[in-house]
Amino acid sequence: MSSRAVKLAERYMRGVVGRWPGWLVLMSLVLTLVSLTLIATRWNINSDFRALLPSSSEAAQAMEEVGQRVGSGSSLFVVIDSPDKEANLAFAEVYAERLRELPQIALAHYHNDKAFFEQHRLLYMEVEDLEELHRQIKRRIREEKRAQNPLFVPLGKPRERDDKLIDTSEIEARYEDLAHQSYKEYLMADDGYSLTIVVRFVETSTDLAATNQLLDQVRGLGQELDPGSYHPDMKLEYGGGLVSRQAEYTSIVGDIQTSALFTMLGLFLVIALYFRRIRAVFLVLGPLVMGVLWTLAFAFVVHGELTTVTVFIFAILLGLGIDFSIHLLNGYDRARAQGLAPVDALWACYNSVGRATVMGATTTFATFVVLSFAQFRGLSQFGQVAAVGVLMTVLAMVVTMPALILTLQRWWPHEPGEVKGERLIEKAVRQGKILRYSPWALGLAGVVTVWAVTQIPEVRFEENFRRVGQVIKPWERGEATPQEVADREARAKGRQQARRVAQRALEVREEIAPQTYVADREQLSTGAKYTSALKGQQSSTPTLLLLDDAEDTRRLYAHMEAQQAEGELDTVSSVASIYAFMPGSAREQAERLEVIEAMRATLDEDLSFLSASQRERIDEMRESLEVDAITIHDLPEWTKRLFREAGPQAREPAAGEAFAFEYLIYVNERIDHMVGEQARRFLGEVEEATDLEGIDVRVASQSYIYTAMLDEIKEDGARMLGIALVIVFVILSFFFGSALRSAIALSALGVGAVWMFGFCGWFGIKLDFFNVVILPVVIGIGVDDGVHFYHHYLEEGRGRLPEVIDHVGSAIGMTTVTSIIGFGGLAITNYAGLQSLGYLAIVGIGAAFLATVLVLPPFLWLAERRGWERVLGRARD
Repeated sequence: MSSRAVKLAERYMRGVVGRWPGWLVLMSLVLTLVSLTLIATRWNINSDFRALLPSSSEAAQAMEEVGQRVGSGSSLFVVIDSPDKEANLAFAEVYAERLRELPQIALAHYHNDKAFFEQHRLLYMEVEDLEELHRQIKRRIREEKRAQNPLFVPLGKPRERDDKLIDTSEIEARYEDLAHQSYKEYLMADDGYSLTIVVRFVETSTDLAATNQLLDQVRGLGQELDPGSYHPDMKLEYGGGLVSRQAEYTSIVGDIQTSALFTMLGLFLVIALYFRRIRAVFLVLGPLVMGVLWTLAFAFVVHGELTTVTVFIFAILLGLGIDFSIHLLNGYDRARAQGLAPVDALWACYNSVGRATVMGATTTFATFVVLSFAQFRGLSQFGQVAAVGVLMTVLAMVVTMPALILTLQRWWPHEPGEVKGERLIEKAVRQGKILRYSPWALGLAGVVTVWAVTQIPEVRFEENFRRVGQVIKPWERGEATPQEVADREARAKGRQQARRVAQRALEVREEIAPQTYVADREQLSTGAKYTSALKGQQSSTPTLLLLDDAEDTRRLYAHMEAQQAEGELDTVSSVASIYAFMPGSAREQAERLEVIEAMRATLDEDLSFLSASQRERIDEMRESLEVDAITIHDLPEWTKRLFREAGPQAREPAAGEAFAFEYLIYVNERIDHMVGEQARRFLGEVEEATDLEGIDVRVASQSYIYTAMLDEIKEDGARMLGIALVIVFVILSFFFGSALRSAIALSALGVGAVWMFGFCGWFGIKLDFFNVVILPVVIGIGVDDGVHFYHHYLEEGRGRLPEVIDHVGSAIGMTTVTSIIGFGGLAITNYAGLQSLGYLAIVGIGAAFLATVLVLPPFLWLAERRGWERVLGRARD
């Protein structure tokens, strides 16, 4: 630091902090109160993965366009549950009607009215089946006509008369898979105890506050209608992607409270024990908490919301910032113990320890600034907020902490005793009880490093979101024995057989006493209830294919339907479009209508010889023959609403229609879109299936979002961390005035990183898109440890290694413990992603500390013995 900068810093410490400490504390408190107000009024967490992607991402752009046209792609499932089916239907009718009146609701659907399809059922048959049906009708009419002839004598055994006229069950069975047949009449669970209403909103929103408001409005309306008045046991349940997001938000908020409580309590106890006085807790934690609150206020003002990656920045800043405060308070105590006055002690502390603190903070700040330029928004927002957080915590350490120390000193004087004699560690070092083991320490570090290098190839990036945070320990691994596999298979077969027996027992009960039989509940959870009701036809987060041309949509749907029928879409459970409800093309309908017209002519003949019941059946058939060719605009309203464009940029509806519905295809996945391998396979099949000449289609999918997020963070994260390390090296080279000394300060970090990854590979801790953000934090803490130790050694000079170990070793040990406590608060949360972040942080911080104390002191001891002048500090008299 230049002499001019030193003079300015001294003038600030003596002339500003020394004269007006109370005013600085008051200003800090006012700023903190303002920050708390901003946080409380603007608090918002965006748990949607889309918020982690850059705006330039194709996946995010496709999802945005679809959202603007279609509205919310996610569905809310309202489950009405009671033992009375009629009561469920009555309540659903009123509830759905009231929901449709809300301007925010695009769909409230529970009844698949099939009257239209019953009326037009013949139009959905193939020509061959219609001709066969016509032949059966003519044959039966001839038979009945001959039977009325008194001269007709049948050969063989007389056939029993059948008033059904003809049996169409075999033909009808061939059409059970038609779109309208695969939908239930009412969205009732298989056990009959619950009815589901599918609700979609007009606007798509990743804003959790807006989502909560919509869900609360729907819930409030349901309670307003008093479900208990329809049946005493009736209750309303809610499920789907939006509810999962809300539950995730609630869980995150709960985890924040748990983590904050654990962290603050742990830090309080450890700091109190280390400094042996309560006031030290307030001196360390007070300014630090202020700096964290200033950072959160800045984040909500600038970004408006925090992602699930950034929301726990408070724990990270506590872990980073407490290093600064402990080093500074420790230095101040030592200066006071040497007899310096409070202001003089502050300046002595900030002029020595403060330099290393600023150096470490600068490298950490630079690391986060680099991350802020990442394309992956999860990293960039984290980098921006963390960089500001480093500045805020340093500001609190430079402004608030010394002012608070002087203010407390005036109100509550504290006079530490002078240090007399040698301290325990220093005495042990001078007696050769520690430094004599330096060669062994270097050897041990070398062995551990070699072992760690062999384990690093085992480190994996976890792409299965369901297994994030899951650790498979070394002793838990290994393939199952043939006997274990056989036992598992036997248990699975036994459970399957038990289910079949139980099902058959229920069927027997119903057959024996149908009047008193009450079906057992089969669907117990909310998810099981709406899944049973929907029969896999609808998903809460389906993949949406959006097109601009209706004919292209029809062609693409027909192509994908054919592929699925041929078994080429293994990862797709169903494909849905308005065209799924159509009875073929105009040409196919014309061919069928020719046969239907011939059937009408046959039934228009004189059939008075038929029995009354047979003529009644003929009349029913005549009604089904009164059909004309239809278009998608003739289909029932409920089928159109399933594919409604309800967003602010929805296409103009066709003449006579209330909304556009011709351009959307839903693809329901058979895979778990939160498992990277499965999501990539699904997207590959969809991409291949939609690759038709002349067709422009946009794919909006959670699978697309998830895989894009994984690719972004793996590529962007590695690149940004590499750049950050180079910049840190350059900054340290400037501070130390030597690239060699910079490399020595970084050596502890390098060795610690190898140990960290080696331990992760051996122990089974995987990288994932949550815990990778902790890597720059580990860099910051690892750099701080090495910088503080080596900088203090260079200031003390050669021959003063015992004093450095005594002064700095205890401080970095303390900062390591407090950092681990800070991140330990994340490891005990219920959210798997935060657990994984906590695990990796604890391993990384611990490895950086061990590398610092096992590598740097023995290395400097060896340098002194070998006389490596470029490494050593100036000699002391």
